[in-house]
Amino acid sequence: MRAAVVPDWLAELVRPKPAPLPWPDMIRSALAICVPLGVAFAVGKTSIGLLPAMGGLLGSLTDRGGSYLNRVKRVSAVGVFGGAVGLAVGSVIHGRGWIAVVALVVVAGVSAVLSTLGDTGSQVGLQLLVYASLGIGPFGALRPVWHTAAGFLAGTVWALVLILPSWLLSPHGRDQRVVAAVYQALADQLAAIGTDAALARRQAVTTAVNTAYDELLSARAIAPGRNRTTMRLIAALNASNQMSQAATTLGVAGKRPPPMVIETVRRLGEVITTRGQPPMIPPVWDTSPGAVALRDAMAGVARILTRDWTPGERTQATLRAEVAQRSGRRSDGIEDRVLRVIGGGQVSRTFMIRLMACMGVAGVVSEVLPLQRSYWVTLTVAIVLKPDYGSVFARALQRGIGTIVGAVAGAVLLALFHGAWLLIPFGVLAALLPYGRNRNYGLLATFLTPLVVVLVDLLKPTGWRLAEDRLVDTLIGCAIVLVIGFAPWPMAWYAHLPGKFGQAALDVCAYMREALGGSAASAPGAASAPGAASAPGAAARLRSTYQALGDLRAEFQRTMSEPPSISRGATAWWPAVVGLEQVLDAVTAVSLAAGRGARVPRSGVEQLCRALDAVAQAGSDGTPVPASLELPDDETLQPVTEAVRALLGVLDSAERLGSAA
Repeated sequence: MRAAVVPDWLAELVRPKPAPLPWPDMIRSALAICVPLGVAFAVGKTSIGLLPAMGGLLGSLTDRGGSYLNRVKRVSAVGVFGGAVGLAVGSVIHGRGWIAVVALVVVAGVSAVLSTLGDTGSQVGLQLLVYASLGIGPFGALRPVWHTAAGFLAGTVWALVLILPSWLLSPHGRDQRVVAAVYQALADQLAAIGTDAALARRQAVTTAVNTAYDELLSARAIAPGRNRTTMRLIAALNASNQMSQAATTLGVAGKRPPPMVIETVRRLGEVITTRGQPPMIPPVWDTSPGAVALRDAMAGVARILTRDWTPGERTQATLRAEVAQRSGRRSDGIEDRVLRVIGGGQVSRTFMIRLMACMGVAGVVSEVLPLQRSYWVTLTVAIVLKPDYGSVFARALQRGIGTIVGAVAGAVLLALFHGAWLLIPFGVLAALLPYGRNRNYGLLATFLTPLVVVLVDLLKPTGWRLAEDRLVDTLIGCAIVLVIGFAPWPMAWYAHLPGKFGQAALDVCAYMREALGGSAASAPGAASAPGAASAPGAAARLRSTYQALGDLRAEFQRTMSEPPSISRGATAWWPAVVGLEQVLDAVTAVSLAAGRGARVPRSGVEQLCRALDAVAQAGSDGTPVPASLELPDDETLQPVTEAVRALLGVLDSAERLGSAA
């Protein structure tokens, strides 16, 4: 009966994901919004509490957990460069007619560029556009402009203060703790070799690894973009697979490592939480395969945990050097940021066009149609079309349904509550925001709509008709997104993640052959000539490969927050995406060494390329990676070999690969 009324595909789009009640986040959200409003009601000046409440609202929605320092950086950056700057821009163009339309299109382009710069940049870009759109409404009419920005930032600071108690209780984020627990379990496994507890310790490692992957992948599913800290954690977790294999090999041989080695593994786990410098890795204490593999795995983890590590650092450094050589100028931070934007690939550039087109149409509609709250049309487009937060079609439907329910609730609240009594529904709705965010975008819209409706009504009271106006404008905005930003772009209709992963792996393989001189026609035992990395096509191949990975990242981010039937598979690909970026980085590092005279065996390059071909096949078809793959033991190629081995270890997990396929 239900299927006859509500199609299965629609039920899947609007079905909330299971999620526990995040009580600490809910309490912080309620306090962030209600305390400024409570003070304003107490002194009898309601308007002075609105902007701090809006700042507290943004701070609550932006805070996604993690270490305290990262949370402060993220909330501060989004509050200052997103919310405050957006409100200032909106205030400047308030009432400017067609000039405001053009300005919003430009801001949309800037927002799309910022969204390629990681999770903080993504949130800054979104809130810049959202608050610029909000600024052309009643908030933009407030004067002077600096008072508007200052009041908003005061609320953001208050949201930061509310984070302090949780930091005092737990200085390190849960993501860091669960990954560190893996290395503590590995140290326990090594210490138990030759004892009756060996089997139990090995099972504890498996449990710790599964828990860490589940935690990181669950957190990544609702994250707005790439984050250096979380990518470091997943890279360290990927590397633990090699260490676990080495520990198992030592256990079978009955060879317990020296206490100093076991203590070093524990120290690696501590560094994950303290973010200090990794310890010195002891030299090889035994020539057995397990001991050598363990020592190499420890060295690989130590490289990942260095403070200046970031995915793609070698690749970006090489591209910066090329830009500097071509322009005749010293490379600096500007080139670095430009390269990041270029690295977003065709998917990101196409999205910029879609977003600017939709914002332009929304602006024209706002000027032409006699809408009472026309700025909500552009506001809806900005929120729905943001790719870092999921499928456009799904978000448009979820927001439309959520807004209908929320607008009705807002009308009821405006009719039933007045004055300080509004703090009751404010507190309830604010507390439910983190819960709705974790479960479903439509559920978030259901709680957010009446909250914003009543907040705006406090600034310029119009009664229950405000909810009606918001409903009409939101539905118009959703229609613009579907007709202009979704329907004409077939690439946005379906998820292409497995295919793009396979193609990116092939591109990395092609770049490795080009940069390291390992063509298929070369003699198996020959070595590439020094300077192979400077071959004419290597630089161009590196740029195209980097852009292919940019397309993969954009596709992954878009797919990650799709409905559960799709996102469950997308989250499983994240460790493999990070691993593939590390392979590209390692190839770039070896190519630089080859340019300085290091000898690279072509047979070893071909072995690595065959492994990447198998990875591409596994990614595209969902077939398992062959267990018989051989990897080179050449010292020069060791960074690439370690990265490829870690990638194979991720794909070798039948459970994760099966869920992704």
